[in-house]
Amino acid sequence: MKGFMDEAYRGKARSRRLETRREDIVFGLEDLADRVGLRPARQDVEALAPDDPSLFARLIASDPGRKHGMIWGYLSSIAAERSAEPLRLPCRDYVGFEMRGGVILLERAGDHVGEMMCGGRIFVRGEAGDYLGQEMAGGGIVAEGCGDYAFRKMRAGWGVVLADAGKFLGIGNCGGRIAVRGGCGKRAGWLMRGGSLRVRGDAGEYLGLLMSGGEIRVSGRAGMRAGWRMKGGTILAKAFGPEAAPDVMGLE
Repeated sequence: MKGFMDEAYRGKARSRRLETRREDIVFGLEDLADRVGLRPARQDVEALAPDDPSLFARLIASDPGRKHGMIWGYLSSIAAERSAEPLRLPCRDYVGFEMRGGVILLERAGDHVGEMMCGGRIFVRGEAGDYLGQEMAGGGIVAEGCGDYAFRKMRAGWGVVLADAGKFLGIGNCGGRIAVRGGCGKRAGWLMRGGSLRVRGDAGEYLGLLMSGGEIRVSGRAGMRAGWRMKGGTILAKAFGPEAAPDVMGLE
């Protein structure tokens, strides 16, 4: 058999994934990473995720550090999907990575929470870090506040920020709905192509920069150069700073 495999691969290293069986026991995150690599696809992690609840709980309880953050993120999503009750998790990066269903509850959150999720719900009672809900394709996120690049390249789903959002909110979006009850930083809606963005407070400069579709509505004041070089879409605000594009509209 060894000779046959060596001949088949002609001296090339065989992938560990091809030699891993579904029933193999995973002893920890390091062991799992050795088998799937540091940047695996979700199906690679899911294929080796233990069915035994105690083993799975041990993986979730492990501290992934920066090295195994994405793998732990996949595991957090799989755990939420398997759980009949809302799942409480610690503050980590990549919580709910590519999540498809279930509910995750967080007291506060790290970076990349809910990234590429397509279903389920994530509730953050405190602040979330950067890249909240990046590349979302479904589901919903509620957070007290968030850092920069929230809901970037969003395609579908919804996000609610109960206080303030950072810079670069909703840039490159082609769908989905974002509601911010506070204000947001500069360049919100940059390169936006679709979807909607609602801001109850004020928005920073360059709102809707280069946008070509979708709708932005600001109940407060938009900073300077709102709608600069916009090609389509709608921007409405109660007031605008200097050098606003001629296509922007005031709220009555």
